[in-house]
Amino acid sequence: MNKRLAAWNSSPAHFAEAALRGRLARLMEQVERCSTKPGADEVHDLRVAIRRYSQALRVFAPLLAAKPVKAMRKALRPVMRAAASVRDLDVGAERLLKEGLLEHHAAVEQMRAERRLNELALRGRLLLLQSQEPQRFWPVSLRIQTAGQGRKGSSHS
Repeated sequence: MNKRLAAWNSSPAHFAEAALRGRLARLMEQVERCSTKPGADEVHDLRVAIRRYSQALRVFAPLLAAKPVKAMRKALRPVMRAAASVRDLDVGAERLLKEGLLEHHAAVEQMRAERRLNELALRGRLLLLQSQEPQRFWPVSLRIQTAGQGRKGSSHS
């Protein structure tokens, strides 16, 4: 039986746990990669990994304790905002160049300068996230609840 079929045939709690662990592992790979070299592709991939992990948290919310999920999403929010700022500047500068502005045009140079500042902010956010050791503590705090346990603090944020 292949891995995907085995996951689909497992219990909901096991399936959710495996999906969340896989997405968290991918997220942390991207955090490490972007911390080392926050180029356009790395920032894009980081944003995708954050969105996929956040989506998994939403999808599996009925199986999870609300408090740790809220804390995880709160920790990811500033990283996503910082990455979005960098990404917007990458896309903007690329668009200006495609429209015919020269490499050293004042508008392109200004965007690159702003990107460098935003990149520093992103690196700071990534360091803060890494200092929380999410790969170590988040899976522990995501104790999957069975149907009989219910969900405490069931507000969706």
